[in-house]
Amino acid sequence: MKPWKTLQQHQTYRDDYISLRTDKCQRADGHIIPTYHILEQPEWVTIIPMTSSGNLVLIEEYRHGAEAVTLGLPGGVTNVGETDMAAAAARELQEETGYSCGQLVLVGRAYANWAWQNNQVSYYLGLDAAPAGPQQLDPNEEIRVVEMAYSDFLNYDRLAHQHSLHAAALFYAERYFQTTPYHRPKT
Repeated sequence: MKPWKTLQQHQTYRDDYISLRTDKCQRADGHIIPTYHILEQPEWVTIIPMTSSGNLVLIEEYRHGAEAVTLGLPGGVTNVGETDMAAAAARELQEETGYSCGQLVLVGRAYANWAWQNNQVSYYLGLDAAPAGPQQLDPNEEIRVVEMAYSDFLNYDRLAHQHSLHAAALFYAERYFQTTPYHRPKT
């Protein structure tokens, strides 16, 4: 198995949020893939913020793609030129929830969807999350902050709407707690 050779690339669509690139590729066996679309996006961050009492700080918000009000983890897209993922995670957490954390620990990093997206998600466990000021929401955000016991959120399949990247965040958090049990919230 060998990587494909890119024969041509062109920008199919671009705005302030996403870019769609269309490639013409050739496999090692000579087969030509005439159009392969890549969604180009900035890096993402997802935060698993935990209070000192063991609650997760979650956000409830309407998500138009799912056409549903959802409950999930804070996070978002890095800004142009932003390369410090921990700083991006702290910024997103503060903007969406008004909380900050005493410590952010990188617990995982993965492609959002490696088949047709080029960006990765950095997962941070936020320890000692506490209110630190007002939310600073984007114009299209309407977010209600909710605290929930970690053990309740860990039963993720019981939520009406589930997000694959948040399920991955729980995997990374649980893996971290296996090696650092003193950070596991008490139930």
